[in-house]
Amino acid sequence: MVSGFLVVAVFTMVGKIVSFAKDALVADKFGTASELDAFVLVFGYLTFVCSVLGCGVPEAFVPAYAELRERRGLRRAYRLGVQAAACHFSGLLVCGVLLALAAPWLIAWTTKGFDPAKQALAVSLLRGLLPFLLFFGLSMHLGAWLRVGKTFLLAASAPMLVPLTIVIFLLLSGDHVSAWTLVYGTVCGSLAHLSVVSFSIARRLPRRMSWWRCTLRRWEPGLRTVLRNATPFLIGGVAFGSAAVVDQAMAAWLPAGSVAVLGYSDKVCAVVLAVTAGPASDVLFPHFAELVAQRDWSGLRRRLFTSAGLIVTASLPMTLALFFMAPWIISLLFERGAFGPQDTQRVAEVLRCAAFQIPFYILGIVAARVAVSLQASRFMLTTAFSALILNASLNWLLMRQMGAAGIALSTTLVHCICAFATCATCLIVIRRREAAST
Repeated sequence: MVSGFLVVAVFTMVGKIVSFAKDALVADKFGTASELDAFVLVFGYLTFVCSVLGCGVPEAFVPAYAELRERRGLRRAYRLGVQAAACHFSGLLVCGVLLALAAPWLIAWTTKGFDPAKQALAVSLLRGLLPFLLFFGLSMHLGAWLRVGKTFLLAASAPMLVPLTIVIFLLLSGDHVSAWTLVYGTVCGSLAHLSVVSFSIARRLPRRMSWWRCTLRRWEPGLRTVLRNATPFLIGGVAFGSAAVVDQAMAAWLPAGSVAVLGYSDKVCAVVLAVTAGPASDVLFPHFAELVAQRDWSGLRRRLFTSAGLIVTASLPMTLALFFMAPWIISLLFERGAFGPQDTQRVAEVLRCAAFQIPFYILGIVAARVAVSLQASRFMLTTAFSALILNASLNWLLMRQMGAAGIALSTTLVHCICAFATCATCLIVIRRREAAST
């Protein structure tokens, strides 16, 4: 488990370095320009849809796959993986068609602070990014499949192809860059990501035609369990994942450039989360699922306490460093070209409020993996909708006095409340399962 964590952490950090090179280049080319506002907003919508669907079939797939592999063997588990991937892709395709049709209404309703030309650009960018929804969304499912098989190296390294491709497109475009340069780089990078993980999965599958005929003609009984359990996670993902979309949409009501300012702050926090919450979630989820399948309740509780304690302790120094060194960090990373000292001051103010979400986010994401493994879908659904309402309410109260920094502070408070609620619920469910098995 430790070696898996280190592999994921190292390659995730490398990916974040590539991503930061991309962000620095974007800051140099665009600064906090209005055009970048439109791209960041529509990109957030699509990543939200990907994360929502990623909270559905992939989340329900991991514990079902682990249990089927444990009890019925690897070939049956592979059949479940293929069929679940097909269902996930079908859901992405339906969502893509609906988004293409609803794009003008969606942009007009959520970007009341944009002028008509900026809204029209946002609609065009949203439709141009729809292939990214299909490619990246399916890559999330295949990445979960790789991780449940404890193939962490490729699952952690392949996502860096997206920012790397964007950097290549920006460099090739020279001074003739636009938001469409970002669109083309994003779509091509997500296609490369999907190609790599698909090839890795395909190499593992049986090559006999009899197995493929059986897979395509006969539904794996476990698929019903996956789809049934995916529904509440999907609904919960709409609420929980929409927090970032709500933040960006409400930031669009603030002065021009506020969406981009919030986005730059989130990218800095994402570096710390990438080497803590991301690897912890990827590595621990299969272990949690296996402990649940083995009914090892004391081992599950012990692993939850140990993992959460170590990761949160490691994140505190980084959180304090972000708070005290925010202006210097932003200046070092982004202040060049179109990104000036005034932009540095605005982003640093937001970053100081956002930094304290990091330990609570890590604690919450680790506890959420335990809740998913326990299939505590009703609690996850209740928590997600409560978090959405609380986030929007706190945004409205705090942004009126603090601007974009108020939105960041709201996010921190919501993560704090949700993390402690999730941990408490997981311990209660484990205690009940333990009592029922004795």
